[in-house]
Amino acid sequence: MKNKYFILAVFLLIAGSLLTGCNNNRDKTAEDAAESIEQAKQDLKNTEAQYEKEWQQFKSDAESRISANEKRINELQKKLITASENFKAKFENKILTLEQKNIGLKKKLNEYKYEGKDKWETFKREFNNDVDSIGNAITDVFTNKDNH
Repeated sequence: MKNKYFILAVFLLIAGSLLTGCNNNRDKTAEDAAESIEQAKQDLKNTEAQYEKEWQQFKSDAESRISANEKRINELQKKLITASENFKAKFENKILTLEQKNIGLKKKLNEYKYEGKDKWETFKREFNNDVDSIGNAITDVFTNKDNH
């Protein structure tokens, strides 16, 4: 009989230990999950802050480059007034096209909405390429004018 109570007591002790251990693990898992969520929230805030800083710098630089293109296009338009008919015929449409492209870039910049890191990187690369393309085309018009 003593043996029976002893076995029952040991069994209850083991069962109690297991149940208590499971609760501790459950509490630990819940704490870990809460920590993970807080860490993810903080990471998201940091990423958003980093993006916002990068966006403001990019936008400022892009606006400066677009403004520089506008000034150069305005110079070309002023030169068109006194240029030869040959030059006007050859470059008037090209200058107007460059002006429209530059306006389009300004609109594209102002309408951009962040849609993730990959799309942001693609936007930056394509936008910079477009601005450079317009700048090179303006330089080509200036060079052609000087040669004619």
